[in-house]
Amino acid sequence: MRRVRPDEPTLMLVNPASRHGQNSFDAMRHLAASRLNLVDARLTASADDMVERIRDGLSIGVSRFLIGGGDGTLSQAADELAGSDGVMGVLPVGTGNTFSHGLGLPARLEELMDLLAEGPARRYDLGVAVKDGQQKVFLNSLTMGFSQRLVEMLSRETKSRLGYAAWIVEFRHALATTPVLDVHLTAAGAQDVFETRQLVVVNGRTIAAGISATPTSSGEDGLLEVFRLGSPSLLSILRLGTKLLMGRLLTDHEAHYQAVTELAIRTDPALPVNIDGELWLTPPLTCHVWPAALWVIAPPEAGQSPHRWPLVTRTLGGPRILEPRSRRYSLKP
Repeated sequence: MRRVRPDEPTLMLVNPASRHGQNSFDAMRHLAASRLNLVDARLTASADDMVERIRDGLSIGVSRFLIGGGDGTLSQAADELAGSDGVMGVLPVGTGNTFSHGLGLPARLEELMDLLAEGPARRYDLGVAVKDGQQKVFLNSLTMGFSQRLVEMLSRETKSRLGYAAWIVEFRHALATTPVLDVHLTAAGAQDVFETRQLVVVNGRTIAAGISATPTSSGEDGLLEVFRLGSPSLLSILRLGTKLLMGRLLTDHEAHYQAVTELAIRTDPALPVNIDGELWLTPPLTCHVWPAALWVIAPPEAGQSPHRWPLVTRTLGGPRILEPRSRRYSLKP
């Protein structure tokens, strides 16, 4: 762990296409300039523009990067900052703000800026998806199934207008148009085969908004968590979804829950994967964890944000790894 200082050279980059990026930019820039050594603040023109500005910042000695946007924007920034001494500070101006929830960041801008000015920074794991020599990191999760259909169906305008409700409104349609996936997973020399309409691979503490895979999920344990959200039937999906919200997913054998360091995925049909809200390539592909890859500013006792869905409010202690016997189900040698 390290602690950032107000005088560290800081670059603020905000995605104007995120839900609150454009409208919040001036207020965030003004407050950051009053409390930090702000070298520059920009609304980025594109993802490539953001990447280039991060590279330029690292080359001239910028050590703190305040990134404003949704989870896709944060993942792109994390990909560039991973393995460097640059520390990422999160400005949660997207729709779901999943990574922000997992860090337990303050909801008020003034309190958040105080934390970003002189708070502690810790190293967080990244998930890495690899296909045919190409790779993409993820802060939160890689999913396939009806989540992929939701990404295809939801426009930026709909998410900006409805927020969380956008996913609820389109959920039924997405589920009805998602085919049943025959999933083949290989991890630690064992294979698991099952059917589902939603496969989830989790890197950090949260999957979507404030929903955790389990009460012990962490972005600092060197593990990826993988499970199915029920069998193809709606009843199974609702049952497993309820257990997920209640923090009891780990105990349900139907979830096929595993915690692993690397994983090979093959599905039929091969649908594009959803990585932190952005569609990527199709299986077969592999995933692995990149331990302690990214410096992130977070509260001393990072846990659940107090501003979240009531069903998933939990108090978490420090990262805890369960015994392997408790964290593996349905693997066939």
